[in-house]
Amino acid sequence: MSDKGQKARLWAAWVGTGLLAAGALGWYALDRRDMQPATFSPAESAVRQRQAPLNVNTATAAELEELPGIGPALAGRILAWREEHGPFSGPEDLLRVSGVGPALCQAVGPFIRYE
Repeated sequence: MSDKGQKARLWAAWVGTGLLAAGALGWYALDRRDMQPATFSPAESAVRQRQAPLNVNTATAAELEELPGIGPALAGRILAWREEHGPFSGPEDLLRVSGVGPALCQAVGPFIRYE
């Protein structure tokens, strides 16, 4: 094999390895993005504070989505858990919903009630 051909193959191997590594890191970063702690803006929290706390046991999906950090998918999981297990008795039940962690539970705590 010529020296030029060998250099070209070596260069192609390095470029391919670099692209694979960049793709793997990008995939890892996208996958980990959902696992970051929830952050909430003060303005978002201020809107809910002016209203009466929401009863998590009678709330609709749309009402749950008004809470900081709760989107359509999580609201659906909260409703599904309530349907399957009955009413929430407190934060410990809410923590059993997939996607609700201590930070989110603490963030929505002032805005909800369990009745």
